[in-house]
Parts: sequence; C-alpha cells; structure tokens
Amino acid sequence: MLLMASSAYAADHCVILQYHHFSNSTPAITSVTPKQFAAQLNYLEQNNFNILPLREVISKIKADIALPEQCIALTVDDAWLSVYSTAFPMLKKRGWPMTVFVNSEAVDEQRHNTLNWQQMREMAQHGFSFENHGHSHDHLIRKRKLESDQQWQQRVRANIITANRRITKELGIKPELFAYPYGEYTPQVQQIVSTLGLTSFGQQSGPISKYSDLSALPRFPIAGVYAKLSGFITKVNTRAMPVVSASPTSPLLSQNEKRPSLTLKMDIEKSPRGLLNCFVNGSTKVSTDWLDDVTVRVIPEFDLPAGRSRTNCTMPTGKKGSYYWYSHNWIKTKADGSWYREY
Repeated sequence: MLLMASSAYAADHCVILQYHHFSNSTPAITSVTPKQFAAQLNYLEQNNFNILPLREVISKIKADIALPEQCIALTVDDAWLSVYSTAFPMLKKRGWPMTVFVNSEAVDEQRHNTLNWQQMREMAQHGFSFENHGHSHDHLIRKRKLESDQQWQQRVRANIITANRRITKELGIKPELFAYPYGEYTPQVQQIVSTLGLTSFGQQSGPISKYSDLSALPRFPIAGVYAKLSGFITKVNTRAMPVVSASPTSPLLSQNEKRPSLTLKMDIEKSPRGLLNCFVNGSTKVSTDWLDDVTVRVIPEFDLPAGRSRTNCTMPTGKKGSYYWYSHNWIKTKADGSWYREY
C-alpha cells in the first residue's frame, strides 16, 4: 500500500548526513573509514543523488520551495583534521559541498588533530561552508554546581555568540546554522538558539521536510556499525514521516519517567495501522496504541537506562527499499541526578 501525504510533500524532503571522523585510527563509534566514505560517495554518484549545500536546503524548506528528489546534504561535526585530509579531496574532486559545524575554542587552541582557520579558508573556496557548533563544545543542557537558571542561560548564550564571532572574524561569514553538541537540547536551549536567529540540528535520525521543527532538525549519524553500505543505502532513500505534531517535544526525562510515551500525529491519506514499526534502543518490545486513524502512542515495554535512548519509527512508502522515518531521542540522568559518563 502506498502511503501518501499531502501533494506538496513528495519533493519536499532531504536527507542530512552527519559525520565526525574519516579515519581508520579514530574511535569507531564516531568514525567512518576512508574506504567506507569512498563507497558511500560512489553510491550517491552512481545513483544520481543531488548533493546540495545545507543552507540552500534550509532556505527552500523555510520558503516551501520544492527540493529535488534524492536530495542529500553532507555535514560533519567538530572540525577534526580528517575532514581536510580525507573528505575534502574526495568531495572537491566531485564538486560537492559539505557543511562543517565548528567548535571554535578547539580551533583557536589548535588542539591535536583539529582544523585550523587557514585550512577552512581553503575549503571554503571549494564549496565547503562553516557553521556554529558552540565555542567550547559543552553539554548545553547541563547546569553547573550552584549555577542559577539565569547564569546557565547566560553561559549557553555566550558560548554560542562567541563561536559566531570567531567564525565571522576568521572566515568572513556569519553563521546561520547551529548543531547542538552531543545532539542534546531542551526547549529552553532551543529557545536560546532560536532567539539568536539560528536554525539548529540534533543527532536524532531521519530526513527533514516542511513538517520538521527548525529548532531541532534531524540528521542521520554515519559512523561505526551505522557506516555499513547496506544501512547507508536504506537511510539515503528514506522520506520524512509526515508528523504534524509530536509529544513530548523535549528529550529530557525526569527520574520517574521510566517508560516514556511518544505520541505522533500524521498528515497522511490512509491510516498506517499495521504498517508502522517502532523500536526503542533497537528493541521491538514496544507497544503502539492508536488513538485514531492517524495518531499513535508509542511506549517501550521496558525501563529506559540512564544516558541517551532513542525511539525510531518507520513505515514503507510503497517504493521498494524506501521508508518513512521518524526519530526521537531521550536523555536521562542517573538515579542520583548525576550525569552519565561519556564514551
């Protein structure tokens, strides 16, 4: 069965891919190997995908201008040196753009294996663009000990503004886009970023479309086990699930929220009952409660652990190998209120 959304939807989606390292020696959880990246680019080229600059994609989404079918935008977080040494030559050869989200403090301090501003200026001459990833790459949702809510908000705001200023000064462009460090945000952080005039991205998976929240746009992380070509092919052929409302909007859970529900309402002509598949942390132990023909409540049948969790929902579009995709991240502290360890 072909599940169609509104008529304008078909050409109004784009898959945003998120990378970190391009290397055989960096942590696998945030890396693709040069061989994997080359295979991915070859697939996109051989199958006539349209690789667009991220700013152009966002501009068209905001203006409700149709995007080309098979739209892809490439992004990379943290400004690691391997984007220059490995990804840049491969993309320059094809004339393809990429957006690098820069945490400016690491660049200013010239930390090990980090890009420098001159390299970025060179890359900018060949279709690369540079946007805001915060100055210090802090966990923006975390308050420091004895820090008031006002002090926390001022610190977050200053962190983002500092990165804006450094990028503008060094590269001569004013950032318009922002990627949340670690993909972490709350409604308060979203509001801060929005008031600074920035469109922002998380790390929850799925394509973007006119239905997407411009203060928390999804991207497909491509690294580790998720860098295999078979999974990559599935992801670049997805369409955005036409979700017109989602509740809750915040990923952050309280300690008593052990099995959080996610309620999705869709703009779709035929009910997807029986076709929607949802997973939580990869598990199928999930209940789906249909409130009406286009509204579903998704609940894990197990307690979520401390740290980051994710609800993913997919359903077939009717085109072979193509799925609608929607994702929501969950963030939970330890039982004592402390934050989980980063790996």
